[in-house]
Amino acid sequence: MTIALSILIVILLLYIIYVRRKTKQDIDEFAESIINRDFSRKSPRFQSITDAFLNLAAEKEAQQHYLKEMLELVDTGILAYDVETHESLWMNDSFTTLLNIPHIKNINWLKKQNENLFNELLDIPVNKSTLITIHARKQTIKTMTNASVFQTGGKTYKLIAFHNVSATMEEVESGAWKGLLNVMTHEIMNSIVPVSSLSDTLRRKIHTLKENVSEPSTTDLEDMELAMDTIHRRSEGLLRFAETYRNLSQKIVPDMKSYNLYDLLSSVHSLMNPSLQQKGIAFTLKTNAPEVTAFMDRDLIEQVIINFITNATYATSEKENPQIHLFSGYDSEGHPYLTVADNGRGIPDSIRDKIFIPFFSTKKNGNGIGLSISREIVKLHNGKLHVQSQEKEGSAFTILFSKKLQTFQQVCHFIDSS
Repeated sequence: MTIALSILIVILLLYIIYVRRKTKQDIDEFAESIINRDFSRKSPRFQSITDAFLNLAAEKEAQQHYLKEMLELVDTGILAYDVETHESLWMNDSFTTLLNIPHIKNINWLKKQNENLFNELLDIPVNKSTLITIHARKQTIKTMTNASVFQTGGKTYKLIAFHNVSATMEEVESGAWKGLLNVMTHEIMNSIVPVSSLSDTLRRKIHTLKENVSEPSTTDLEDMELAMDTIHRRSEGLLRFAETYRNLSQKIVPDMKSYNLYDLLSSVHSLMNPSLQQKGIAFTLKTNAPEVTAFMDRDLIEQVIINFITNATYATSEKENPQIHLFSGYDSEGHPYLTVADNGRGIPDSIRDKIFIPFFSTKKNGNGIGLSISREIVKLHNGKLHVQSQEKEGSAFTILFSKKLQTFQQVCHFIDSS
């Protein structure tokens, strides 16, 4: 009995030793599998854990594949490299295409090919958008870069994104030039049309005088002289406008002098009246203070008044009795102003806040730049541009050389009572 018990104990001890060794062996093999990421050897004891690792590995591989495909599809160049060794962790096709280089294992390769580009890559600031010009393989490319730094596996990497903005900048530049041409065409046409009309009126008057009388009267000579002065002044203003826009690098500085507002409006009235008469528009000039003056650049303010009149001409085109009124004066607090008022269609409330937005227009063939230019010119004079309008009743545009303005009803009352 004692011998059998002893044998049983020995067998149990041997079994315990075997199990322990087997467990240690399985644990060692499992640990080695984790280290080597090799789960080909099956271990029933750790099968659930092995399956979990396999699932995680599969998910990670899928995520890496998804990230790789996504980075290859974007048109932004991506580069990630080791800050110390300059070894490439990642570069997508957009980056190699942008720089016209092959996929390289270390960006030190660039140092021999294009040292300036290599230095620019190293100097790109972190967490800051930077516009750099890349000179690569006989081409110049402007790129917007963003860089960040991250650490993984005990190493520090720099990640840089390159967005080619050359095409975008060319498109913006092209749009700017088109906008500039629209501006110049708009302003030139607004001045050329009344000048042409006035000169034609003057030509016809001279022709009539030649046929009917031997010598023109003093009144006729004065009228012709006034017309010629008006044409000359507007032509000079137009030349100055073109000269100002010819040098785009210079900021427009108004030539500020004191001018009589009524004299200014009288000149514009003489310029615009012939063309408005041909359209059947009653065009009046009134003032409640002939002596009022204000500091301004006369050519620029005259351009604004012509813009207002041009818009008023369009606004009254469907009226049976179209009227446009110019007037100047002091408001109730003694501040000078100029106003162009009409009895046209008015401005709907829904678009009143949009009329000064560049390129917004309700005209069929309008370019929407006249009012936006006018507002900028008034701002250059530290003035205010105000609009009063009632739909189907008319509008009044006023340049105020201070902070006070009459109401639309007061404007209409002044016109009716004058």
